[in-house]
Amino acid sequence: MNKIEDKKKLVIGLYGEMRLSMELHELGWQVHRAYIDEGIDFTITKYWCPKCNKYSNQFIRYCKYKGQQEKCVTNLCEHCHKTELEVISRYLQVKTSEGIPSKQDNIREFSFHPKIRYNMGKEVFYVWIAIFDNTKEKKCHFYILNTKDIKKFDNIQLPTYQITDNQKTTLKINIDGSVLNKGKNYDYSCFNNRFYNDWKALE
Repeated sequence: MNKIEDKKKLVIGLYGEMRLSMELHELGWQVHRAYIDEGIDFTITKYWCPKCNKYSNQFIRYCKYKGQQEKCVTNLCEHCHKTELEVISRYLQVKTSEGIPSKQDNIREFSFHPKIRYNMGKEVFYVWIAIFDNTKEKKCHFYILNTKDIKKFDNIQLPTYQITDNQKTTLKINIDGSVLNKGKNYDYSCFNNRFYNDWKALE
């Protein structure tokens, strides 16, 4: 791979991560990026009220101070106003791919290779982003998997299976984000009815 291709790959990756950050922010997550990337790209956090049993923002209290109304941001639940909030964290490995054109219009072929191949716990997720850059505005499709979900469509028992990215699956994806693969051993429909834009999985 030459330097131009390396640079393009880096730019696509940064673009995908930027779009993902915006989506997560809209859903109320705070997004933290690692200074040194060694497996986890993002740590995302939300506040949780154990008494109300739901996510919450911090309660903003207004009090008089020196004759003026002052805003005070507390670590209390915005719903009950008295319970200390807990911080819920999720850890994301992110991969972006732009694919290559296929013989059919509006379908691209993507090389899918999740880098996290083992179960690291319910807080760790792999977010794979498929980008269609041949449209007026780049389309981003997000597929959100917990690390234990890999076995649903890949044979992790193979002796050659590694945690590096050399084990790849080619996915045919329509411009609307639908995965078109029809596997004999695995049901690829999980990408459409389970993983696609499954933001609730993070909660």
